[in-house]
Amino acid sequence: MKTAIIGAGPAGIFAAIFLRDFKGEVHFFEQNEILGEKLRLTGGGRMNITNKKLSSEDYFSCEERLKNNLLKTRWLVKREELFAELGIEYKWEGNRAIAKSEDALKEVDRLIKSVIRQKNAFIHEQVKVLDIQNLGKKYIIKFDDKKDEFDYVIIATGGMLRLHNMGPRENIYNLAIKLGHTITKTRPTLSPLVITNNPFKELSGLSFKGVIRNIGPKKEIVGDILITHLGISGPAVLDFSSVFEGNSCELGFISEINENQFKEEFWKLREGRNYIRSFLHKFMPKNLYEWHLKKANISEESTIADVSKEKFNILSGNLFHLVLNGVQRMDYSNSWTTEGGVDLKEINVATMESKINPHLFFAGEVVDVNGLCGGYNITFAAITAKVAADTILKENP
Repeated sequence: MKTAIIGAGPAGIFAAIFLRDFKGEVHFFEQNEILGEKLRLTGGGRMNITNKKLSSEDYFSCEERLKNNLLKTRWLVKREELFAELGIEYKWEGNRAIAKSEDALKEVDRLIKSVIRQKNAFIHEQVKVLDIQNLGKKYIIKFDDKKDEFDYVIIATGGMLRLHNMGPRENIYNLAIKLGHTITKTRPTLSPLVITNNPFKELSGLSFKGVIRNIGPKKEIVGDILITHLGISGPAVLDFSSVFEGNSCELGFISEINENQFKEEFWKLREGRNYIRSFLHKFMPKNLYEWHLKKANISEESTIADVSKEKFNILSGNLFHLVLNGVQRMDYSNSWTTEGGVDLKEINVATMESKINPHLFFAGEVVDVNGLCGGYNITFAAITAKVAADTILKENP
């Protein structure tokens, strides 16, 4: 018996390890020079693992019902058992779990060595799978100038972002397409946002805890926002890109209190010489409140009593509901994951096996499920790899 795993991203690496007890051969194909390169970059090189706040609502798909059914697996709740099986040690940093060593390079090298040491594993590095044919319950895989026959195949090729090897959609998903699968609409997500004529350009590098929301249906994200020379980034913005629609959004610069509470606190200070800069400095950095005062045409030396209601309304509106126009996601090379992928309608979500091709499985970002920033997509890769591997192992006790 032979199993082929195509792709050495998180899902492919995890699937190989979960198949350590497979009695046949496990062949691991990766076309890039470095195995696990995307995993090395997660968490700013510290490796995101998982998140305390994790449910099916933190993931997105064209098929919400099927996505929810997929994530009813017991491994969502028992994900710590998955990472223990993988030998990944982690620590908590707020709600996010990161590698205990805080060294993604070291951790990925350990995972790769774990695969290499497996007695049943055969690693094919810098080898591109050129073609795949379904022969009923067996598959012929052509790679370089060779071909081989396999009983099981796990496609874990990731999404549109291919490190050092960007290409058209048809190339990225070509194996799934060759085998009759449909690819849903794809676009970059977990992406910074670019703003035409960026109004914050002078504040590039400044960060704050704020609120970003869609205009219309008020889907909003609260968290850390980073101003860049092109627009905005940071964890809250990356998460927001998963639900962002249109080309406009609203930005709020104060998250500790709501707008009504802000107004009440402000007007209570009209008596005496309470300076507006001191009041605003409680909520944001100096450069940011100076920007807002300038936009509302209010002097930094003004006391709260000096501010007219008209100017205050402009200030308050901008602080809580600044409308940004000409907003768009960055391209795939600047984003962390892909929205869209292999249609879940064509996958048995209880086993990750294709409904079209027996003994063909999918794991990770290649399928039409994407999660928020902070360990969600690594967890999804681990869950789907485990489900696919367990199904193969159950058929071959």
